[in-house]
Amino acid sequence: MNSASRKNIEAIVHVLFWLFIFSAVNVDWNSDWFDKTIRTNTPPPLSVLIFPFIFYAHSLWAIPKFLNRSKWKTYILSFLLIFIFPEIIRSGLLDFNDPAITFREEFRSRDSLILGQPSVLWMAFTLSAAYRFTKDWFVKQYHIEHLGNQLSELLKPKSPVIQPLNEVEASDLQQKLEITLRENKLYLNQELSLAELAQQVDTSDKKLSTLLNQNLRTNFYDYINSFRIATFKQGVIEGKLSNLSIVGLAFQCGFKSKSSFYRAFKKETGMSPSQFIK
Repeated sequence: MNSASRKNIEAIVHVLFWLFIFSAVNVDWNSDWFDKTIRTNTPPPLSVLIFPFIFYAHSLWAIPKFLNRSKWKTYILSFLLIFIFPEIIRSGLLDFNDPAITFREEFRSRDSLILGQPSVLWMAFTLSAAYRFTKDWFVKQYHIEHLGNQLSELLKPKSPVIQPLNEVEASDLQQKLEITLRENKLYLNQELSLAELAQQVDTSDKKLSTLLNQNLRTNFYDYINSFRIATFKQGVIEGKLSNLSIVGLAFQCGFKSKSSFYRAFKKETGMSPSQFIK
């Protein structure tokens, strides 16, 4: 689900939630909104209507924008603007329109957004704070983890893409490599390395590695072991096992250990040396 779809679903849920609240709350919407003498003991309609605006102003504007170490003073000012200023305006208008009502009395009345019962300030503050931090935890946490994974992928060292040698160069180098190996029997050297073999073939180890890995689709050890295994098979045919053990012959063919020989032989032939001899 993309970001736009999540926002649309969230907006629909919010609209349905507030429609439910406005229809379920015990408010007489037809009574005088300011004359408490003709209104039953219910929340004032103005408080119910202003509650969502205070809720969203605090949760979607003040907290994410100002609630941090560097802007906490601005957050306090925004808090006063959101929660205190509407009540000052409400009490001031009533005081101005009705001489019988004083600003102090109305500010402390049961219709007060701050000191009334229930307190719109307290409910809006706690619910908006809970909504904001819940949203950050469950929604933003996903984005943080997702961005963290993307950053990890970007920071991973990427090996450069190595292109195979061209067909002519690869063919010439492969032919030279095989001739050098067979004539000098370099594969019998248990300590043979890629750099040493490249020196013998009169090329760079990088170019030799490219030939093996990219053109021949193998690696240095598998390539050299194929010559050693072929030499071992020839030794078996020639009857060298009459004087040597299997491992002894493998050592003569260039293998450094019993385990490496058995592993390479199985990989090359699909069977164990004993099965091949039988």
